[in-house]
Amino acid sequence: MSTHLYPPQRPQSIPEVLDGIFKIFSTSLLKVLPYSMLLTLVGQLGKIYALATGAPIRRFPFRDPTWWFLFVLSTTLSCVLWVALLLRQRAIAQGLPVSARAEFAAAFGKLPALLLLVTLTILATGLGAILLVVPGVYLFVALSMALPEFLFEQRPPLEAMQSSLRLVRGNWWRVFAVMLVCTVIVLVFNILGGIFAFILVQFERGADLAVVTATSTVFIISLGVVVMPFMVAMTLALFGDLLARRALAAAGP
Repeated sequence: MSTHLYPPQRPQSIPEVLDGIFKIFSTSLLKVLPYSMLLTLVGQLGKIYALATGAPIRRFPFRDPTWWFLFVLSTTLSCVLWVALLLRQRAIAQGLPVSARAEFAAAFGKLPALLLLVTLTILATGLGAILLVVPGVYLFVALSMALPEFLFEQRPPLEAMQSSLRLVRGNWWRVFAVMLVCTVIVLVFNILGGIFAFILVQFERGADLAVVTATSTVFIISLGVVVMPFMVAMTLALFGDLLARRALAAAGP
């Protein structure tokens, strides 16, 4: 049976957007697990390297060229995998066939512009946060649709950021409310997972610090495998709702 969960046919209320997020998430989870597993593992390269070398995980290794190489590699691969995950989840939500070759070809083909978009978005949000917390939060939400604008609407990085600002303008509080609810859900999920991991470690009375750290890392990776598709589903549901609102506004009275 084909599904069509994206984009919606009309603007939606906040509860409808949240319902759409869970439907996209539950429908696509099994088919995107390989991507989310790779994405979570790639994001842990620095910790894996620290565990392997015995280096302090929280120390920022300015003079370690291997760490910097892994950092660049992790960032690049994370961007590629995030795009591939987003493309696959959108295809599933539209009831279309998926193709790993096409998804990765699209991600690698857009890699230079993608890295530029990510860099500009981080700089803009970071600058806003440095100036004042409120501008940082505002820009984080207002620029949250830059990636789908870049991917789905085929806009250059700067134009994608500008289009995201226009798209979210007038709907900022709606987008913020949905993102806040989803963030709380993820936090609760992480807290429960952390409690479970702590209880599990207590049964290993003879466990040393390395065992505890390794166990915690495994649980972080396991949680990330589920959290990533959920956050992508949130982006898709929000973007679809905002597109419907933009189309309605363009149609006029």
